[in-house]
Amino acid sequence: MYRLKLISPDFGIDDSGPLHPTQEQARRAAELMLHVYKGRLRAEVHKVDLKTRTSEKLEEVYIRLEAQN
Repeated sequence: MYRLKLISPDFGIDDSGPLHPTQEQARRAAELMLHVYKGRLRAEVHKVDLKTRTSEKLEEVYIRLEAQN
């Protein structure tokens, strides 16, 4: 399973979203969040091991350093 982690200096870290069955679906969720939230944002895709409750960062999908108007 895969989880999207959103990181922003405005709201901190948000990894409370749903688990995604594929890495591609988590990446698409990151793209959607980038369009929804207009502030500074970094989105990461993490692989989650449900048995050990650990996660491993697989990729940084986007990094936006400045807010868009």
